Amino acid sequence: MDKDKAVASEVSKQLFAAFCSVENAIRLVQEQCSDEEFVAFRAEAGKVAGSLYLLLGPLWKAYPDLAPPKPDQATLPSKEGS
Repeated sequence: MDKDKAVASEVSKQLFAAFCSVENAIRLVQEQCSDEEFVAFRAEAGKVAGSLYLLLGPLWKAYPDLAPPKPDQATLPSKEGS
């Protein structure tokens, strides 16, 4: 395996894990905290998730096989009320 791709693969794994952690934290706050706390947390955590995605995008463009599979849009849950 090419060294650059090996590094890209590890960076992709770590940044995507961080992205997923932020998403999970948002869900936890939504479930366990007040609506006011959730809205404030989601606004800031969304910035973090967005920044991680901005780092991942060019990496996945350079190495498309490292990108996670795209979910079927028909199976995504709706975000009613959020």
